[in-house]
Amino acid sequence: EIANVKHLELALKYGIDTIWLGARTTTNPFSVQEIAEALNGKDIAVLIKNPVMPDLQLWLGAIERINRAGINKIIAVHRGFNTLQKGRYRNSPEWRLVIELKRLHPELPIICDPSHICGSREYLAEVSQMAMDLGLAGLMIEAHIDPSNALSDKRQQLTPSSLLALLNGLKTRSEYSANANFDKKLIELRTIIDRLDEQLLLLMSQRMELVR
Repeated sequence: EIANVKHLELALKYGIDTIWLGARTTTNPFSVQEIAEALNGKDIAVLIKNPVMPDLQLWLGAIERINRAGINKIIAVHRGFNTLQKGRYRNSPEWRLVIELKRLHPELPIICDPSHICGSREYLAEVSQMAMDLGLAGLMIEAHIDPSNALSDKRQQLTPSSLLALLNGLKTRSEYSANANFDKKLIELRTIIDRLDEQLLLLMSQRMELVR
């Protein structure tokens, strides 16, 4: 992860071939622009996490700035958003924004970071499956040989064996298609509707609580 030009220079010096912009860096267009200018002409893959707040334009802006620097290997990373809503996740998934990014840029690979969305290993499997149902390109999941002694984010980390079990339990779009003979587009649309329905129900629940 790089947060400024100095970090980028060090990464390039030591032969790092893939970097990422964190959520707080993506939030700052001035930082992104400086990094983009320093990336000009470099052959490197760049992962771009969504900004801290649910702002699709900021995310798109970061992606476009890096792309204009001549970087073609770009992957968007969905790590959830900080909102005023207090749900079971550490960062709200706001799936509608991911769906819209996918609609605007169908060629852009998007991977999901369930670890930072959940903040707890308890929900990793369900969020990972949601990402697969939406046809995202992959997952970024934190693992540690001994999570209780990890230096940070210990509650959201899996042991290697638990990670393997989670991955083996996921159903991919192709499996749905092969087993149930459903049209892929129909499955994707139904999944999107389900995710939006979940968010609508959460908002209605919060409204009722305020009314009470």
